[in-house]
Amino acid sequence: MAKKKEKRKLSPISLFFILIASTILLSAVLNGLGKIKIDNNYPFSFLSQGTYSTINSVTGELENQIVEVESLLNRSGIQYIIGNVVNNFITFSPLSMLLIILIGFSVAEKSGLIKTLTLSVNPKTPNFVFTMLIIFFGVISTLSSEIGYVILIPLAALIFSLNKRNPMGGIIAAFAGVAGGYGVNLLFGTLDMSLTTYTTSAAQLLDPKYNVALSGNIFYMIVATIFIVIVGTIITEKLVMPKFSNKLEETDELFIVEKKEKRGLIFSSIATILLLLIFIYMIIPGLPFSGILLDAEATGYINQLFGSNSYFQQGLVVLVAVILFVAGLFYGIGARTIRSDKSLINYITSSKNNIGYLIILLFFASQFIAIFKKTNIGTIVNIWIIDFLKSTSISGLPLIIIFFVLTIIGTILLPSPTLKWSIMSPSIVPLFMQANLTPEFAQIIYRSAVSVGNLFTPLLAYYVIYLGYLQIYNKKDDTISIGESFRYIRPYFFIFGITFLLLIIIWYIIGAPIGPGVQPTL
Repeated sequence: MAKKKEKRKLSPISLFFILIASTILLSAVLNGLGKIKIDNNYPFSFLSQGTYSTINSVTGELENQIVEVESLLNRSGIQYIIGNVVNNFITFSPLSMLLIILIGFSVAEKSGLIKTLTLSVNPKTPNFVFTMLIIFFGVISTLSSEIGYVILIPLAALIFSLNKRNPMGGIIAAFAGVAGGYGVNLLFGTLDMSLTTYTTSAAQLLDPKYNVALSGNIFYMIVATIFIVIVGTIITEKLVMPKFSNKLEETDELFIVEKKEKRGLIFSSIATILLLLIFIYMIIPGLPFSGILLDAEATGYINQLFGSNSYFQQGLVVLVAVILFVAGLFYGIGARTIRSDKSLINYITSSKNNIGYLIILLFFASQFIAIFKKTNIGTIVNIWIIDFLKSTSISGLPLIIIFFVLTIIGTILLPSPTLKWSIMSPSIVPLFMQANLTPEFAQIIYRSAVSVGNLFTPLLAYYVIYLGYLQIYNKKDDTISIGESFRYIRPYFFIFGITFLLLIIIWYIIGAPIGPGVQPTL
């Protein structure tokens, strides 16, 4: 009997090469099709250009913006590709965030702090509790920036390993929590401020007095967060973990928290609490020498804390890295696992030893994302979505469902939620208002769909962190392919999508408030 031929898998680096080449070729094809003239018309012009409306922040009036697919298979395109290779890489935010976080994370790990905290938990604690906490903190981490990807993914892998579970499951669960919960939360964050600003401006095109409050989605967000955490935990435990073997190497003896570990925890707790108090004082306005991390020129505390010019927002990665570093350092001093500056430096540098492959992935991902963005293909596709919705006369449930599905597709090609909403809101919000649906409800559908789309796109900058850590903990001889990484996340994509859509439909049908004084319908 002939052996079954093994299916060849492309390595992620090879596939990124192909994606880059395909994007360059597609940009030239679409650009060229738009220039074909037949009977004094350009029948394929919609493939190469599109028009969307933006709102002038001063006058409040609509202004048309024309976007064209930019060919990169010409002189200027090739110049852009070659001339921006270095800049694309060094400005790629996942790279800098990862390197900074690893400084603190490595000290917290190698000193034994994370191990002690994890194994100090009651051994009878069910595994699903750790999974639930990882997904929950993944959702919560989206309050500010994308820090959850760079801290929770390696942390989840370590926690699963310490509990004698396959770390691949922890990596997948952490990515699902951060990406799939991006649009919901228990509190207000950076995304809320950005979306609310655009939604208000769009609503005022029809009703100049309409104002969208930050709290306009809060009831839905709380319920959706709870559901996503529960559903994500079930998916991980019932659908994902059975795919992986838990027969890991038993390298650790029975761990017992002894006197030195307890002393380390006391030292670490005192140092960490003092540091947190200092950081908290830095974000409290109105006290002597306080509020230095706030944007004093912004109006409203949320804007001061999470606005784009907030020093807290800009320096959050550094703050978290410092907290981890100090917590690990003082634990190591107390537990005698750090006895000199040499051991401390060794701990810091050891974390860089196993991420060489990840750094290479980051390089090729940065080129692909920058090149795809330069072509404007993602923007053009989202303009098609807007034009399609405007051309239909649908309303009610059909409008809700179609907008939800199309936004997921649009997110796969243009993951930036703020940029996409700035393009879509001037058309979508009035369309919903004319269908007797509130702007806040349109915003709910949008942010839910963005969460689902984030799970399934290689254009999400932080996807490569997930892919890289899968490879770091991969025990198989074969490299984890991009297709394989998406197969692991596929159950979350479909079940999260169904969960969000059912919540939205139920909310619409029963007419429950989505925020204080805000209903799904006008």
